[in-house]
Order: sequence, then structure tokens, then C-alpha cells
Amino acid sequence: MAVLVAMPAAVAQVPAAHEPVDSSPPRGELWPLQPLSDDSFAVSTRALALRRDVRMYQWRAETGVDGSVRWSREWADALLETPAALKDDEHVNPGVMPFRGATWRASAVELDGHPVEPALYSHFEDWTPLAVAADTLPPNLAASFREVDGCLYSGEDASVPAIGDLRICWETLPAGPIEGAIRLDGGRWVAGVEPVGRGSQGEDFAFEELGRGYWLLAGLLLGVLLMYFMFRGRGRS
Repeated sequence: MAVLVAMPAAVAQVPAAHEPVDSSPPRGELWPLQPLSDDSFAVSTRALALRRDVRMYQWRAETGVDGSVRWSREWADALLETPAALKDDEHVNPGVMPFRGATWRASAVELDGHPVEPALYSHFEDWTPLAVAADTLPPNLAASFREVDGCLYSGEDASVPAIGDLRICWETLPAGPIEGAIRLDGGRWVAGVEPVGRGSQGEDFAFEELGRGYWLLAGLLLGVLLMYFMFRGRGRS
């Protein structure tokens, strides 16, 4: 059994998402074996997870304690239903949500050539925006959306949205270095007692054998030193 502990050292940079699927995983970093893809929008990246967030600009009705009705507009990730008693011809929301939010998670992640149990990193919540460009969309969608601040927008003017406009953004849960102690159990990395945290690009990871491993290393070093002094003494005689 072995544990993984953080030690300061240089480490290779994480390969870009467009690199081949069979790229070798960098040592000391979580490495998804396959890119994640949102095929509907031709968005692809190599990460622990990919999330699509869809919002539609809609009317919301709120009733006051005195029975008055207050209407507001907001970006919502699901259809906002208006109570039948409050419906009118002026405040009408679209009847369908053309697209829904979705999340894709890596099915196979490795660390230094060994598979990693998802529970080891399932607590990570540091989602990072993933900018997309409208010119990479499939032709049927490129005519309906344009890029605004890294997201896709379906309306005429993002600064003055209209009811029914869509805003679609993507986020990733990055791969990369981790920090903390984990153990190799049956050829798979599993979490230790304490949850691991995010590491940095300036950290690498080294293996440290438990029990007799410490004494084995010390014995090897002592043997090398003894051989050095023996040969040095013979050279002087």
C-alpha cells in the first residue's frame, strides 16, 4: 500500500483539451482519458466534468398581501408558470424551453497511470467558465446564436433582453494537480481519511512506502555510502 503526498517540484503543464485521446497523463495530476462533449453545440473539453447552463428571459408574477400583482423579468433555468388567475395578454412566457441544462462527467480518470475512484474528487466544486464561440456551432444553430462574454445569446441586444431570449453558458470542473494523502488499493487510487484538495502547477507528487519501505530506503543509502568510502580508502593505499 502506498500514499501520495505533495512535495515541491516542477511538473509538466496539463495538455490542452484538443490533444489526442491517447496522450500520456502528466505525473501527479488527475487526467481524464476521454474528452467530454456537448454534441448539440459542438463543445468539447478534457475535464472532470462539463456543465451546460441554459437560461430563458421570462416574466414572473408575485402577489402582494393586499392582492396586488407585481410583474418582474428574470433569467430562469426552467419555465416559469403563471397562475391561471393572473394570466393576461401582456405578460406571456414561451410555452417551451428549447434547450435544457445538462452535466457530463468523466467516466475514466487516471493519476500516474492508475485509475482513480470518482469519490476521490467528487467533492470538488470549483467550476470554471468555458468560453465558446458562435463560429464553431453547427450550421443550424450558428444562425440563431451569437457569442456574448463567452456565452451564447439568441436575442438582438444582450444589454436589453426580450422575453424568450436564451443565454447558454458552459462550465468545467478542471482536472490537474491534487494535494493530500491518498492510497493505492487494488491498483486504484482511493481517498484517505481527509478529503484531497486542489494542488497547483508548481507541485508534484512522490510515493512514500509505508512500514518497511522507510528502512529499505535508509539501508540502500547507507550501503552506497559504505561502498563509496571503501573504494576511496583503496584508492589511497
